[in-house]
Amino acid sequence: MPFPKHRAFAGILLAALCLPACATHEVEPAFRASVFIDDRGISIPLPPPSLIDEPQQEVEVQGEVVGLDDEASGLVVHIMDGASGAEIDVPLEDGSTSFLGTGLSIDLTDNCLELWLADDDGREGDHSYYKAVIDESGTMISVIEGC
Repeated sequence: MPFPKHRAFAGILLAALCLPACATHEVEPAFRASVFIDDRGISIPLPPPSLIDEPQQEVEVQGEVVGLDDEASGLVVHIMDGASGAEIDVPLEDGSTSFLGTGLSIDLTDNCLELWLADDDGREGDHSYYKAVIDESGTMISVIEGC
């Protein structure tokens, strides 16, 4: 029995439509908002005389969210230390772009803070990475972007 041309054409068309669906795609954030902190964005409320002698500290993380959509609601800034696994969540007040997270316990000699924004549907924005380091005086910390 001869193979009809229209069946062959339909098979080729179906294959051409299915191939792009099998291609891999880079994972992209659900929305474009990002969390940033500046060089003073991590602080210690009552630092000891020497951070070198007592590097395990409870810190405050203060920053800004940029690129927010006006329709976004139920937003939470997630802050996690990749070295220790310590984490806190900071709800972002409606209409606000700044946040202050308190009570995150990190080792100032070994930390990598990952920050990202998520909405109440679980969609996430871009992830940002920062490291808190003890300065030369041993009494203050500074923030470096990246880990």
